[in-house]
Parts: sequence; C-alpha cells; structure tokens
Amino acid sequence: MGTHLAKSYDRMDSIWTLIRSLIHLAPPLLLILAQPDLGMSIVLMVMWLVMVWAAGLRIQHIAVFTLIFTVTVPITVPLALSRLETYQLSRITSFISPESDPDAFYNIRQAEISIGSGGLFGKGYANGPQNVGRFLRVRHTDFIFSVIAEEFGFVGGMLTMGMIGVVIYRILRGARLAADPLGSLICYGVAAFIFFQTFVSIGMNLRLMPVTGLTLPFISSGGTSLLSTLMGIGLAESVIMRARRIA
Repeated sequence: MGTHLAKSYDRMDSIWTLIRSLIHLAPPLLLILAQPDLGMSIVLMVMWLVMVWAAGLRIQHIAVFTLIFTVTVPITVPLALSRLETYQLSRITSFISPESDPDAFYNIRQAEISIGSGGLFGKGYANGPQNVGRFLRVRHTDFIFSVIAEEFGFVGGMLTMGMIGVVIYRILRGARLAADPLGSLICYGVAAFIFFQTFVSIGMNLRLMPVTGLTLPFISSGGTSLLSTLMGIGLAESVIMRARRIA
C-alpha cells in the first residue's frame, strides 16, 4: 500500500487512487477479520487513513467518504454488529451500559480501582493489592497500564506515556527527514500503529474506550505484538539511516 501511494503522489486528486489503495489493504484486513481480530483490523484502517492523509488526501474525498458513511450507517452498523462474536458484543455493551453485564464490567472496575489507589507515586513494585491479589484479570496484557499506575502511581503512568511519546516523535521526525515519499509513508504508518494502540490500550484502562484486546506497545506480554512493533521500529530506523547516508 505504501508503495502504491508513493507512486501515486501526483495522482491523489483521483478517487481511483484511494480505491486502489483499499484494494491493496483488503487481503490482510480480511484475513485478520476472519480470525476474528476486530481491534487489529481497526488499527490497519487507522494506518491506511494516516498514510493516505500524508500522501495528500483531498478535502473533497473526505466529504465523499463522509457522505457515503452517513448514508450507509443504518445498513452497515446493524450488519457489522450481527457478525460480531458474543464476547465482542459484551465488551461494547459493558462499556455503554455497565449494569447490563456485571461480569464483563468487573475487570474494568478493578482497573479503575488500581489506577485510583496508586496515587502520585504508587505502592511500589510488586506491592499493588489488585495485582498481587489477582483481583485484576489479564493484568499482564490488556490491563498492564493499571498495574503500572497502581505500583508506580501517576508519575509512573506519565513517564510510560512520555517514553512512548518520544518514540513516536522520533519516528515522525524520520518521516520529515525521509529521502523519498515511500520512506515518509512508512514512518507515518509505523507512528500511527504505535500511537493508536497506545491510545486505545490506555483509554480502555481509564474506561474511556471499550475493551478491545490491543496491547500497550513495548510493555504488554505477547511475543507477536512485540515482534511486529520492533519490525516497525526497524523499518523506521532503515528510513532514517538511508536519509543520513544520502545527506
């Protein structure tokens, strides 16, 4: 997709350029949806949106897509909801109406307690009652930020977000320094990948987003997640190193 957009920099005024980029996106997107993994599918769509925006998405195209989305919502939303798994629907309903599914809401409530009890500096490493007492489920993946906030407090949580923010900033700097459009698009895509996962992961711990199962980059347990993130970092580093050699 990045190669297609890089070759189409001077043709971004054509709607067919965007349609072809969606065709490039379709195979991995459909395979991920078939797993099913709705969270990662949304990540791919966000990456696509950021990359086409960086490539020169026109305002009129945004207006067309917005109009199409608005008109088709009464059809697409019920259809999409009907195809969701039971646990995926439970996550949405527990976010909108917690009392409708107390069991699904239990862990979200425990995450809130963990974050709130951490205070400014936290209770210390491995001293968080919610974590050590195993009141917080899936604390090593989905709710790892709650453990950080409980044991290292507000300061620890802010430092975690700050360090990830520095990584994203450096990748975006690489996009500006890139020697060609493809390198720039790669960096924008990797930055979007890390930012969106971080935003959703922390947001669901704070009860600002529905639980999606997305990991907190570099921190959550999961070899595949870490490997894909490091591969993205490697691509961004390659772009920056190539730009330096040319300079």
